[in-house]
Amino acid sequence: MHYENRTYATAVTSDLGNVDFSQVMETSANTIRKSLDETQFVLKWYKGHIPTFISDDSVALTWSGSYEDCLTLMSTVEWSDTGSLE
Repeated sequence: MHYENRTYATAVTSDLGNVDFSQVMETSANTIRKSLDETQFVLKWYKGHIPTFISDDSVALTWSGSYEDCLTLMSTVEWSDTGSLE
């Protein structure tokens, strides 16, 4: 599957109610990925089609990047408990 035509982004969970799921690849608040502490969530959309609800007043992004960047982010201790136990 080709993921290079997608933008991945995170936002704070308190903005989740402002997401228009018809503009992103997730289908509902139940299908998003949240950080382990549930303070942030991930959205993705096709490049060049920035969702209209993304703004400082609605859903402010805390991070955005490519698929590879997102994989790196998802492997951090904030997003994955794999390997965090020693």
